[in-house]
Amino acid sequence: MFDDDLFEEWLDKKTRAIFSKLGEEPISSDEMILLVLKAQTNHFEHLDKDLRTEMASLNKELREEMILLRRDMDKRFEQVDKRFEQIDKRFEQVDKRFEILTSRIDHFMVWSFGTTLTVGGLVIAAIKFLP
Repeated sequence: MFDDDLFEEWLDKKTRAIFSKLGEEPISSDEMILLVLKAQTNHFEHLDKDLRTEMASLNKELREEMILLRRDMDKRFEQVDKRFEQIDKRFEQVDKRFEILTSRIDHFMVWSFGTTLTVGGLVIAAIKFLP
């Protein structure tokens, strides 16, 4: 909408003309306004440069910080993975122990059933054959 270069050239010409007659004759209020406008444009230009420089450095710092955070997160996830692997190994051990226990319980149940039948048979035989 507004060409900055054209405006800057016009403002530079006007301010040079005002500076050239600064000591020779008094300047009008319109000329003072132009000098203030030039000072403001210079000020804004420096602020813009400073802001861009600061934003670039902040951007760089944030990128570096994000990289560090990603590395830290990766390390933590690796630690969590190792813990899950350890837990998996523990569950496998528990499963093996449970299998051994159930097989022992099965053997005990067969033994106790056999013992109960044998004792029952002996009791019945003793009752039948003893007067």
